Amino acid sequence: MPVRESAPRRAPGHKPDASPATSPAQGAHGGEVYRVARELGVAPEAILDCGSNGFAQAEDLTRDLVASVPYPFEHYPDPDSTALRQRLALDEGVSPDQLLVGNGSSELIWLALRVLRPTRVTLLGPTFSEYVRACDAHGIPWRVLHSAPVGALETPPAASAPPPGDARRELAVLCSPGNPCAIAAPDLPALVAALARQGYGTVLVDLTYRDFLWGTPEYAGHHWQALTTACTFETTVLGLHSFTKFFHCTGIRLGYLAGPGPLLARLHAARPPWMVSPYAEAMGQRFLDARPTYRDRLPTLHIDRTTLLRAARATGLFDPGAMLEGASFLTCRLHPRLLAQGVTSGSVRAQLLRHHVLVRACDNIPGMPAGYLRMQARPAQEGERLAEALRQVARSLDA
Repeated sequence: MPVRESAPRRAPGHKPDASPATSPAQGAHGGEVYRVARELGVAPEAILDCGSNGFAQAEDLTRDLVASVPYPFEHYPDPDSTALRQRLALDEGVSPDQLLVGNGSSELIWLALRVLRPTRVTLLGPTFSEYVRACDAHGIPWRVLHSAPVGALETPPAASAPPPGDARRELAVLCSPGNPCAIAAPDLPALVAALARQGYGTVLVDLTYRDFLWGTPEYAGHHWQALTTACTFETTVLGLHSFTKFFHCTGIRLGYLAGPGPLLARLHAARPPWMVSPYAEAMGQRFLDARPTYRDRLPTLHIDRTTLLRAARATGLFDPGAMLEGASFLTCRLHPRLLAQGVTSGSVRAQLLRHHVLVRACDNIPGMPAGYLRMQARPAQEGERLAEALRQVARSLDA
């Protein structure tokens, strides 16, 4: 059944002192290290940020690239991001007019909803909170089709079809690989085609974590051309991409949409000028040049993620049947015995902050069941710091 959520869900009866009033609250997103550091009264560098999902195993690659590119400050940015679009067109196998570069994926989400004005947005499973924030800001109704994280990208049942009257103005959104659902659609073109058959006028596919699929059979289907080719119905398909996660550059706001040229021209005409800095555009081209080197680090990420999974399971904090490996993170539900005692994801997050470790409590993600934590897979030494903090929290809860 569809689930609609607009506020965090909390289990009743917290343990005493489980979530102290002085602990910084969970915000709309993961990370938020600057705000959390201010509220804790420490430097941001003192906090191990395991909430932003970047490719931390490639941090040195990004650091070197950033140091090698001087900031081009003399001229206004190119409002069309022409050089980067031309380069992206070669990589994506499309024409430059089928690409729109933006100030991160968030800007493009808000822009698309403001221009498209769908009658309703259907989210396939709990996903990036910015979709709901943008819907609420623009007065657009929304629903979450699946409440179970492991079922979010199954072929949607017939009952999920939009009402026939306004079907063409409905928008379906899905993220693959997912966040926080931590799964990738096994056949993404078939899933998009199924949504088209049900009558959705537009399907927006969030491909933010696509590059983490490199080397897997699913990777070939996670491209806009493959998706739009599979769609033989009158449905517009948009592919949303971000440089943020794979290139570990959260502070460099850069993303792009792939879609029909006329629609992207409408979106471009409706936005303020100079949304993408010349530095971000230059870095985007450098990142694309260096992508093979980043891909070479994926085996290290997989090892670190598996190591963290084992360590997290050994603490006894989590339900062994609800520990999911995502692209660059784990999404784990607290053990049923802890949930029965009133322990919440927010209280565990607060206790981890006492050790200056920041994770994402997922209870305020619309459609997400209560009790899940999302934790970034950090390099070995930092991963052990997170694991030790989890062990200490587990001991304190058993005391």
